[in-house]
Amino acid sequence: MYDQIQNPGLPLPPPPRHDRRRRRLVLLAGALTALAVFAGAAAYGVHRWTHRDERRVSSAVTDFAHAVDREDSATALGLMCAEEEQSAVESGAATTDHGLGSRYERPVKTSDIKISGDLARARLTRPSQQPTTLYLRKEGGTWKLCDPERQSWPQ
Repeated sequence: MYDQIQNPGLPLPPPPRHDRRRRRLVLLAGALTALAVFAGAAAYGVHRWTHRDERRVSSAVTDFAHAVDREDSATALGLMCAEEEQSAVESGAATTDHGLGSRYERPVKTSDIKISGDLARARLTRPSQQPTTLYLRKEGGTWKLCDPERQSWPQ
């Protein structure tokens, strides 16, 4: 019996190659799955980032339209780019008048929002009015109504 322990016999053969192949396939499948998850997350992030600005443009247009409905010139001026705000103040717009209450606001629908860098264009539609296109400029990270940008909108 002591001889069998000292000399166990022939060495065991190497494991079959199909185990290595299977391990490689499992690792490859795991790597591809991780890559697909990463790519999906990146695409979602880009999509969300892009549409965040669209929501901000839509919000600025809606807020401006409601400020006009309420005759709230102070709020409307705050939603204009510096150039247009200065022009409105020079024309006599009141900087402290907050106008009427929210019951004067009419429904607003924004659509066809296009963004090109720090410029944006949005279509404003309201009941019993022709649709109109408004132009915006991003100033200090905030979208502001800016009609002078109509001239510089990329064609």
